[in-house]
Amino acid sequence: MKKLSILSSIMILAACNTAPETKTALVFDPATVKAEIVAANQQFEQAFIKGDSAAVVALYHADARIFPADMPTCNRNGVGSMTTGVPKMGIRTMKLNTEEVSGGPDEVVETGNYDMGDGTKSLGKGNYIVVWKKEGDKWKMYRDIWNSSSAPVASK
Repeated sequence: MKKLSILSSIMILAACNTAPETKTALVFDPATVKAEIVAANQQFEQAFIKGDSAAVVALYHADARIFPADMPTCNRNGVGSMTTGVPKMGIRTMKLNTEEVSGGPDEVVETGNYDMGDGTKSLGKGNYIVVWKKEGDKWKMYRDIWNSSSAPVASK
């Protein structure tokens, strides 16, 4: 009986002592992240010139804060409101040029420049910095600030 009890204990311990699960570490690949950001920027460009506020808002993190030039800080819905007026302003082209992406697996910072136009000429150029943060499995704009590098319009 004692042998059976010891054997049972050994079998129970062996069954409980399975190898620990190994968690696969997420690999952070800056080149892949940059490609994802460039693709998101292309979606932004298309939605922006169409005035598609829902598509623009979807590219921003739920907790996004936006710092537009010469305007109060807003959340992603504020950017959506701004977007609806774009077609009325005569903006037909928007190009975001990513210059640099740096950071780590939790947040990355993108720096770049933009050029908006009417299809024949530039209507405004500037620079931007965006902090991107994961929301689910997608990189979303978390902090967004831009400024114009165009000469200020003289007041009359």
